[in-house]
Amino acid sequence: MNLRSSNLPLHLRAVALLIKHRSTYRFSSPNWGLGGKKTGDLVCALLLPLLLFALPPLLSGQDEDLKFIDNTYVDNIKTVRFHLEGVLSSYPLIELNGSGRLRLSFDDFNDEVRRYSYKFIHCNQDWQPSSLSELEFNAGNTIGYIDDYDFSIRTLRDYIHYELVFPNRDMQISASGNYLLVVYDDEDETFPVITRRFMVQEKLAGISGRVMRPSIVDQIHTHQEVDLTVGTKQMQVRNPLRELRATVIQNNRWDNAVTGIIPNLLQKDAVRFDYQGQVSFFGANEYRNLDMRSVRAPRTEMVSVTNEENNYAMMMQADRPRDNGTYLGYIDFNGDYINDRFEQLNLQLTQETEAGSTYDRFNYNYSGDYVRMTFVLKTNTQLDRDIYLFGGFTEHQLKPEYKMVWNPQIAAYVVQALLKQGFYNYHYVVEQSPPEGSTKASDRFTYDIIEGSFDETENDYLALIYWRPIGGRYDRLVGTRQMNSNID
Repeated sequence: MNLRSSNLPLHLRAVALLIKHRSTYRFSSPNWGLGGKKTGDLVCALLLPLLLFALPPLLSGQDEDLKFIDNTYVDNIKTVRFHLEGVLSSYPLIELNGSGRLRLSFDDFNDEVRRYSYKFIHCNQDWQPSSLSELEFNAGNTIGYIDDYDFSIRTLRDYIHYELVFPNRDMQISASGNYLLVVYDDEDETFPVITRRFMVQEKLAGISGRVMRPSIVDQIHTHQEVDLTVGTKQMQVRNPLRELRATVIQNNRWDNAVTGIIPNLLQKDAVRFDYQGQVSFFGANEYRNLDMRSVRAPRTEMVSVTNEENNYAMMMQADRPRDNGTYLGYIDFNGDYINDRFEQLNLQLTQETEAGSTYDRFNYNYSGDYVRMTFVLKTNTQLDRDIYLFGGFTEHQLKPEYKMVWNPQIAAYVVQALLKQGFYNYHYVVEQSPPEGSTKASDRFTYDIIEGSFDETENDYLALIYWRPIGGRYDRLVGTRQMNSNID
């Protein structure tokens, strides 16, 4: 096979060129008695390990626009889903050398098939790149390609649906910890189009935890606190205060995660993370539900439903603020969304399968229509700060395209979002100035004005325990624990 070095990552191109031109590395030494081709082989042998292990960390900064968060970088890619294979709403978490796999899927509005490549970046517990080379955490290729795709079927807006499942034959993970999945348009390998965080765990630490009402007076009715106990019997921890760290995330969000938590109570074969007010979260309110699995008869009350040239258009009945101090519990997806459709396609199956298509193409991944949804928030008066839509479909960010606009004619805020058929959760949040010195993205907005925050709200939590033994080069993820605020 003739492998073109131009198709390889930069650090492997250097290796390929070194091997190809090793005979040109000539020098002589009266003491070594070496020269010619043998010298080139020796230099190659000496430099190869250095290139393979040193260059990846050095080149990790070559993607200037890369963000180590869940993010979509281009407008033509929509509906990016990332979850455990077979579990549509789940944390992107698998076990090292286990049977679980992760599934990434997205829609591309480009007219032609694109060649998308992907890679993994191993990170420390603070989501900065670790010192491991790619060969130390990836037992497969350094670059993979997304070859599973197909065209939408019987939709107003045409799109190409792509899917990636890993670990796979080409990309295999050999170290635990935090990872960033980076997807590139192969025509421009230096510019990412999608990034997603995921975790790979070793089951070494036994973890118990509870979600409780905080003891701090000003948080009692608005926050939820998480306490953890971690068993360390299976690990040789010599200095727990130095070697162990915990992270807690709420509802698969990283914008308000509490990270770098140091154990504060030491026991025999166990440590505890039991702080007052430090590992606490706004309870917020139950997410609002949007059910548009059917474009003909959406379950959420709509003012209008129309058929546009490239997509459907809906305007929802106006929402209102819920900051009246009264909590009302109901079932939601804790900020997530799931794509689905109620309508059955009226297909001539013999025609559709003549080209080799399978029944899998008839599901919502390829047949779901896109809807231009108009959200309306009735506040009667204009605020002096901006209001944003917020949820899993906004990647838990305050994005410009989800900023609401004041409409004085109806005394309400409005915003349009292009969404694929499905069931969505969302909040309305109000932008604010973060406290001085804060680096948390969640400190840039508040629930108080529109949604309210209650300690009774049902929320999911995930605790992550990291261990870096003395002399270790990376943070191992040695245990996780999922908790719910309504389950003791």
